[in-house]
Amino acid sequence: MGMKRDERAASRGRRPLIVQYVVLMTCIATVLVATYTAWSYSEQARQMEQQMLSEARVLEKSVRATWDFIDYEQPNINYDSDGTYDFKGLYCSLVGKSVGKLFSMSTDYQYTLRYTRIDPRNALDEPDMFEQAAFESFYNEGSDEYYDFVDDEQGGRNFRYVGAIYLTQSCMDCHGGPKGELDVTGFEKEGLRIGDIGGAVSITAPAELYQAGIDLNTGRTAVFFVLFLSVAFGASVLFFRRNVTAPIARIEDATVEVGRGNLEVDLKGMGHSRELNDLATGVEAMARELDVLYTTLEEKVDSRTKLYREANALLEEQRERIARANQMLAETNEKLKEENEYRTNIVAILSHELRTPLTAILAFVDLWEISGEKHSEESRDCIEKVKAHSLTLLEMVNNALDMVRVESGALEIARETIDLVDLVCAVTALADPIARGKGITVTSEVPGDVPLIKGDWVQIEKILGNLMSNAVKFTGEGGHVRLLTTFDARSATVSFAVEDDGIGIEHDSLEGIFDRFVQADASISRKYRGSGLGLSLVKKTVEVLGGTVSVESELGVGSTFTVTLPVETVEEDELDEDTDRR
Repeated sequence: MGMKRDERAASRGRRPLIVQYVVLMTCIATVLVATYTAWSYSEQARQMEQQMLSEARVLEKSVRATWDFIDYEQPNINYDSDGTYDFKGLYCSLVGKSVGKLFSMSTDYQYTLRYTRIDPRNALDEPDMFEQAAFESFYNEGSDEYYDFVDDEQGGRNFRYVGAIYLTQSCMDCHGGPKGELDVTGFEKEGLRIGDIGGAVSITAPAELYQAGIDLNTGRTAVFFVLFLSVAFGASVLFFRRNVTAPIARIEDATVEVGRGNLEVDLKGMGHSRELNDLATGVEAMARELDVLYTTLEEKVDSRTKLYREANALLEEQRERIARANQMLAETNEKLKEENEYRTNIVAILSHELRTPLTAILAFVDLWEISGEKHSEESRDCIEKVKAHSLTLLEMVNNALDMVRVESGALEIARETIDLVDLVCAVTALADPIARGKGITVTSEVPGDVPLIKGDWVQIEKILGNLMSNAVKFTGEGGHVRLLTTFDARSATVSFAVEDDGIGIEHDSLEGIFDRFVQADASISRKYRGSGLGLSLVKKTVEVLGGTVSVESELGVGSTFTVTLPVETVEEDELDEDTDRR
């Protein structure tokens, strides 16, 4: 079973938990031991340096004491009992050098103690490189001592210490002034002053013994920590394996058996920790619940299968109903299409048959008006009413025919060069006579940046004519109607705005203003007359041309209808040389 678990772990491509724990703890232990060993070694090296420095300072003070003693006893040494001066050749520097030599000999020169100075009187007192560095530190940095670890020529490691010696009053007899004068020892005086550096005590001590102690202590500490961590680590691994990984593996085997259908699992006796016992209890409860579910699953499947069959039967019945409904809808659409064609034909025939006599009536009225005969005021009034009503009826007939063409898709769109100045002038010219008769002012505006375009003159003229006719119709005496044309180069569109200061439209009536046979209200229809096809025809024609139409209106203030059409501009090189743009 253990081999199976290993195979499953390998197949999942993941390391076992115990392996991850071992790797993690090994890394932590390695880092801890290495860090502590490095810190301990560094601390012991620092302590060794302080200890050797303290010893060097004690030794230097001992030599200084001997030096000071000889200096202090010079009068007793060089004067006889009768007070006669008799230099005995025993002075402080000689005694200090002798003491250093004797000390070095007593340690077999493992420790050396000597006197050195710049420009020495004796070649044996010549400073070496380390001592020269010490003098530079004394002179440049003002320090009193200089020390460091140095490797000698034999590969040994030594501690070097150099302490500065400052001249006192008693030193002036040999080292003071005048410079060049011979002192009692036969050497020339240097002309130094009190407080100057007269030399230095140089001490060399071997560091191998201390270093060996450091290495030994560091090694013992590292070995101790390695052994301690190994034992602790081994114990923790055994504890982890016995109390964590083994129970988890047992639970894993149980879940595998459950997955294979064996729901009789026994996880009693886990007994190592509350968490794992709770987990084992949960797995056993899950297995029992699955057993209950599997026991009743077949009954539930049969029940669900029966429900699915009933649902499929209902679905099939619904499909048949939908198919019948679709067939009925297709038949209804076909009937509506036939009825629409019939209605269109009837409207076209009626409109055509109505337009012929209307045209004749208008022709006879024109002949009557230009006959030159004198007519009574009553007759002229009747004829004007006949003409007005005939024109209204003709407009309605024309709108009905145009609506039939648009809805039937028979409207053909022309593409010709249009000068919008000419087109706008033509539209205003048609509306102007009726407007003047009502005392209404009609104006138009086409800015100079509006170019020549490609479009359908006739359809655009009908659109603007309907809007202008409506504006004049619903504007009272003394009113004003304005047609404004603008061009937007970025969107390549032309906009026509028909503005009036007429009766306006209520806000609630704006929504269906472009529907067929719709006017603002019945009173308007009775007063101003009309078929209610004009605005609907405008909208449908504009949509065929690919544009939009909108309205803004306020009751009692006026209305503005705006038509926006996409256009193609005509470049200058497309025009004939003799074509005048305006």
